[in-house]
Amino acid sequence: MVGEVSPDGNFVWNGEEWIPKQEYNANQTPENANQTPDNVFQLGEQELAGNVGWEPVTEKSSEGGKGKMIAMSIVGMLILSALGWVLYAFVIDPMLFPDPYSKTKFVSVVDDHPTPDEVISGDVGPWACLVEMEIKEDEMTLRTNFDIYASDNSARSYSKISFGFFGSFESEVWIDEDQIAWKIDDSESVTKKKVAISGLETSPAEEILYNSSSPVELCFIHHDIVESMEENPSQKFSSEKERFPDEEGVRAVKVETMMEIEGEDGDMNIAVYFDDDENILGAKISNSSFDCLITYSDDSFSKPGWVNTADSDAPMLVDLGFNEIWSTGHNSMVNSQYNATYSMDGAKVVIYDTEYDDYGNETKVTQYEVSIQDALDEGALIQPTNWNNEPVNCTLSYTDSDSDGLISTGDTVSVDCEEDVLNGMYLGIADENGVAEQVSMDVPWLSPIFTIIALLGAAMLVSRRD
Repeated sequence: MVGEVSPDGNFVWNGEEWIPKQEYNANQTPENANQTPDNVFQLGEQELAGNVGWEPVTEKSSEGGKGKMIAMSIVGMLILSALGWVLYAFVIDPMLFPDPYSKTKFVSVVDDHPTPDEVISGDVGPWACLVEMEIKEDEMTLRTNFDIYASDNSARSYSKISFGFFGSFESEVWIDEDQIAWKIDDSESVTKKKVAISGLETSPAEEILYNSSSPVELCFIHHDIVESMEENPSQKFSSEKERFPDEEGVRAVKVETMMEIEGEDGDMNIAVYFDDDENILGAKISNSSFDCLITYSDDSFSKPGWVNTADSDAPMLVDLGFNEIWSTGHNSMVNSQYNATYSMDGAKVVIYDTEYDDYGNETKVTQYEVSIQDALDEGALIQPTNWNNEPVNCTLSYTDSDSDGLISTGDTVSVDCEEDVLNGMYLGIADENGVAEQVSMDVPWLSPIFTIIALLGAAMLVSRRD
């Protein structure tokens, strides 16, 4: 082919023979240089017949290249992000979890956490335990919440049980050194009451922890586990890394075991969680149909807003036990709810009767009364009449058993008559708000799990009958 260069680059073929490259280049004229070679791979610019208006694709090729560059960049970023996530999830994140516990380590950590007595003393500062329960049976679900708060000078409990379309029941109690307040919501009405007190013979925290129906024992399940393991060394024990309370929660170390809970039937799966500083985060308790989540907090808490608006016309929260009179003489002992104490100023010892309206609502009607101050000194005299309408002497007495000058648990109230003229009436204590009585403020069950199951069964029975 004319113009072909030899392999060594020194000669060029002129169509007849190989001549030196310099000589060939010298013989090339401008006209020859501008001629288009007969080489299909060396096509120059050609004007197409018909002048169809086609243009070079240089600009479009450039735009396509930019698009590819952007797409490749996005893909690269996605790949790097995925690799970063995998690196974090499987390498970095596991390294940030606290190490699993041995049995010895678990016992040591639990021993550093407060017992009920230490919470009651107030030495641990604000303390809260929140218990959520859920039980499912035959596509029905019952949920309960128990919140317990305690400090050195106040305490609060909150209870709620939900029956789904059957409604719910809520109760809340607040106790401090000056008052007891309670709120009850039964889905139909809300009651908010409070009563002023002189003080407590114990402490607000002790009353909430020991004298309420909340499942307080579940808040100290970690101590029960340690005690159980000491009695049964072969008890199941395992520990691993896991977030609490769910996959989006905080990094924690989990200690898991299986044991019976006092008052409940069968073994429960129990897991307790701790953070990197060995603080207890919470616990989970479960079996085939029951789930319980327990969380803890040491945040400070304050008096609920509803306490300020609660009605203050409630009588003293005092019970005299068996106080019905059926003889010439009768004695009753004072039992003050939450071990509260009350001032004797304006308080009275009373003899009362009960009346009921058409709806079965009870009203206490005072028949005779004397001031507690008068009853303290050798007793105070009243004169009811016998069946002959003759006056009969009766003495009402109050004994301050601990001589503290306050109405408190352990004091006694008595009546002594010459004849049994008060049969069927009741002995009591009253103030300006009425005859004293205790009030049911909590969800009334001894075993939350058992009662939930019982209520669930009743609800299912009603549903099937309907």
